Amino acid sequence: MTEPGGALPDPDPAPDRSRPVLFQVRPRKISILAGIAAFVVVAVSVVAGLLLKDVDEGVSFRAFDQIGLIGVGLVLAAAIMTAARPRLRVTEDGLWVRNVLGEQFFAWELVIRVAYPPNAPWAQLLLPDDETHPVMAIQALDRARAVRALEQVRALHDRFAPPQSRPRPMTIEVDEAAYARPLGRLEKIDLEKAAAHRRDLRAKAEKQARRQGG
Repeated sequence: MTEPGGALPDPDPAPDRSRPVLFQVRPRKISILAGIAAFVVVAVSVVAGLLLKDVDEGVSFRAFDQIGLIGVGLVLAAAIMTAARPRLRVTEDGLWVRNVLGEQFFAWELVIRVAYPPNAPWAQLLLPDDETHPVMAIQALDRARAVRALEQVRALHDRFAPPQSRPRPMTIEVDEAAYARPLGRLEKIDLEKAAAHRRDLRAKAEKQARRQGG
């Protein structure tokens, strides 16, 4: 069916950015560290540029050289501050993931799980065909704050994701090193809950079978 004017409807319409944001998270510690480092770089470049003068070896520095040195410091500071760019926004339609460069939208139908692999620096989205996408807004450096963010995003995934996109229960071994990490503990708690749920279902099925057999 065509739209008025003969144009075909868009089979894959762009996501609606006007949707209200239900949850948003950005990395905290790396942003603070990046801000401090950028400030130091700018301060050093400004001081060095202002103090740049002629030397005994006969090298002559002009105002252009001073401005250039300060400009280099500003460029380096801007590059450092890209570490603070990651952001995750969650809406009813899906997730807006912004890492260092660019922002990408993932509909709930495409997100199988929001995971945090052992020893990984940040979370990731598990997608169909064994593909993954990093979520740098949830970082191990933030520890408990990252755990809370991961729990919140997973709760929203359970709420809005269609049943076919949710992960099936599986048995995964988690080593002690992973369990020692806060986010590793969260992964293990999820697995333990899934295992307990499977045991309950198995016990109910066996009980029902005994009743039918009796």
